[in-house]
Amino acid sequence: MGRQSAEQKRQKKPSSFAVKADTTQGCLNAPQGALPVFESTGPTGHRKRMRQRVLAQGAASLADYELLEMLLYVGIPRKDTKPLAKSLINTFGNLQAVLEAGEENLRQISGVTRASVAVLQDVACVADRLPESGEESRQFLGNWDSILEYADVYLANAPRGQVRALFLDSRNQLIADETVPAFLHEGSSHEAMACIRQAVALVLQRALALHACALVTVDLVAENQTLDQSLAQNAPFVRELQRSAPLLAVEVHDHITIGWGEWRSFNHHAGPKF
Repeated sequence: MGRQSAEQKRQKKPSSFAVKADTTQGCLNAPQGALPVFESTGPTGHRKRMRQRVLAQGAASLADYELLEMLLYVGIPRKDTKPLAKSLINTFGNLQAVLEAGEENLRQISGVTRASVAVLQDVACVADRLPESGEESRQFLGNWDSILEYADVYLANAPRGQVRALFLDSRNQLIADETVPAFLHEGSSHEAMACIRQAVALVLQRALALHACALVTVDLVAENQTLDQSLAQNAPFVRELQRSAPLLAVEVHDHITIGWGEWRSFNHHAGPKF
């Protein structure tokens, strides 16, 4: 054949970087017997199926360990939580016991993270705040701290210069929070007292209608008054309310004046528990 020239050898030798042609021409023309690609059967696919099940059948269709498994998704985003959920149920006995176990006990279980504990404690907190069967959820206002906190949260944006009546049940839980009808009158003392008595009568009528056992009145000081001025101005109303309420078996715990980051008690400045 004779010796080939260097140029001829270079032309016949394929490039080492050449890419072999794809003979499958995409997945539609893949060779017979090739395995199809299925959706992941790992944690991601399982979680998707669990969510679809809840959407289709509701959370009531899940066992306790499955509910716990889904709660743990929040604290453990990329891991199968079923084994941990079953371990927690087996250790503590049931779902309620798991939620009430506390951080120290939960962290003794392998796989429980701080984030998981936080999620379970949040759920337990929500459950504690749900009303018992047949009862409405009512806020406790049985001491100074609870009343001042209530005023700070719920009355912060209420119009100034008004008096509100907090009607309480036998356990000092809030039944209703309503505005007291205006009772200040610039006429004669007789007319002023008539307005006060009418306002007191309306407040006590509401107390009876609500089956309230006690009440606290809260004065939101007007912009142009000091706490002491407002307290003195409302004193005749408070005295009449305190005189009349016991006749209807309604206890007036106190009258509180709030404003300018301070408060005053009609009965005393440092109030004990009711």
